[in-house]
Amino acid sequence: MTLDEMRKIVSVDAETKNLHILDVDIYKVYQYLMDRDQKTVKDGYQPVLRTDPYIEIVYRPTKEKAEEIRKQKIREHLKFYDSEIYIQDASLARFEVFNEEREKAHQLAVEFVENYRKDRYFKGLYIYGKYATGKSYLISAIAQELAEKNVTVLFVYMPDLVRSIRQGMNEGNLEQRINSLKQADVLMMDDMGGENMTPWFRDEILVPILQYRLSAKLPVFMTSNFEYVQLVEALTMTKDETNRVKAARLIQRIKDLMTPVKITSEQYKG
Repeated sequence: MTLDEMRKIVSVDAETKNLHILDVDIYKVYQYLMDRDQKTVKDGYQPVLRTDPYIEIVYRPTKEKAEEIRKQKIREHLKFYDSEIYIQDASLARFEVFNEEREKAHQLAVEFVENYRKDRYFKGLYIYGKYATGKSYLISAIAQELAEKNVTVLFVYMPDLVRSIRQGMNEGNLEQRINSLKQADVLMMDDMGGENMTPWFRDEILVPILQYRLSAKLPVFMTSNFEYVQLVEALTMTKDETNRVKAARLIQRIKDLMTPVKITSEQYKG
């Protein structure tokens, strides 16, 4: 095909007819139009014509490729603590807001994600409420949106943590496991109080982890079925005053690190 024939095609195409195109760029633009019309996709990327400051063909990901890249980015920055459980594919935009509590929870979550910086400390959230009210979904959404912003998040399912600590004692790498919990940029702990916890685990594992993160100004998020008073009871285990004091000490660390926010499933009151 001659240069004039290519220019004729370029000059009548709706996308390129108003462009001032030098002879040296005619073939490039013509080739772009052919690829565009044939819906050419190379490894998930499709051609786009850029005209400023000069004419060039660039390749942008397709919708499917962009979603693949997004999920890959999440996988790179979202770590799971010795668990086979993968959190829900969640987003703050899809979190259902239909009462005052959920509106407040959503607002606090959005503010954290938007304002988080490694050099500026923000308290995490203690998200509590009855079973199946969306606590895990919300914490999953926060975790994934932080991961998309290149923040390394360590996500812990509490029953798995208890098992993993026991395993670490047997394998001789307990300190390494605890340090990963202490040092993660953001720590997410799902289902606090639902695990079979011992006084030793409470006092020698959880309290030092939270104390370290409080001193280092590293955010923690938790979900639980229990409000603070109920959590004290759940963590007291042996019902004597000494254990109650130690459980209350853990609750104080939680209060220092997190803002409590309740989630319910009731609709707005009309």
